[in-house]
Amino acid sequence: MRLRIYRFDPAIDRAPRYDSYEVPHTPRMRIMDALDYVHETLAVDFGYRWLCGSKKCGTCAVNVNGSPKLACWEEAQPEMTIEPMDNMTVIRDLVTSRDPYEAFLAKLQPLVIRKREYSGFPEPLTEADVASAVHLRDCIQCLACQSVCPVLQQPDSGFAGPALLVALSELSQDPRDEGDRAKMAAKEAQVFKCVSCYECERVCPVEIPIVGEAIEPLKRLAYREKSTPGARRAGAFLDSVKKLGYVNPSEVALKTQGITWNGLRLAFRMALRGKIRLTDALFKRPSPGAETIKTTYDAGESR
Repeated sequence: MRLRIYRFDPAIDRAPRYDSYEVPHTPRMRIMDALDYVHETLAVDFGYRWLCGSKKCGTCAVNVNGSPKLACWEEAQPEMTIEPMDNMTVIRDLVTSRDPYEAFLAKLQPLVIRKREYSGFPEPLTEADVASAVHLRDCIQCLACQSVCPVLQQPDSGFAGPALLVALSELSQDPRDEGDRAKMAAKEAQVFKCVSCYECERVCPVEIPIVGEAIEPLKRLAYREKSTPGARRAGAFLDSVKKLGYVNPSEVALKTQGITWNGLRLAFRMALRGKIRLTDALFKRPSPGAETIKTTYDAGESR
């Protein structure tokens, strides 16, 4: 098999390069086996990382042919271009820094926060109490989801990213936790910047339903924290649909941004291009099925 390995040491190299190697294939060979052969048999000094070798620690994740993979677990392919994961700072070759992730995780206080003394030990905790977060506990912190998140590709987005939201959501769904996770989700993690593209779920090696079971519950929790733009926008969006049966862009804009000159110019351009209807914006007439939609929403919120 042929390997193209990304090579770059920021301390001495001006630019990245790719080195190619021929590796003999053996049955059930993993990506890590191929990297080990280059390092140990071909005596090539390059940086790569692994620890457990059994899909438990997540430290061996790399990009293989453009997609993040666990090198210790995934089968080797006849042709492989192996690179460090995206959205991360390269330390050397395939090794990336986990420091930003660890620092952000510390800000989210990743331990159960208690405001009262333990009632006794062991505490009663049933399967039903922890059922909603059971899949989130499978996270191995490989950061594959972080590497494909399009929001994190934007400079200074402030968005925590899916891996951190999984950790925060697990805590928020723990019945013993008494921390202000709504505020953390809205302000620190900026959960409403998630665009629900599902890329994180596509690459998760342990198949966690990240959007449905981690991010959406956090959005519902952060919705109560009305002080952030994301929460206000979500509230205005929901109110518009409940009242009118459709999203009224002018109403959402007014509730989230108020009346601004730029907003009026944008509304005028959208009206000229048929993106919004002025009659709906001005008169706010409900759609024929508005009452049914409101009843559905009310039933869901009462559960």
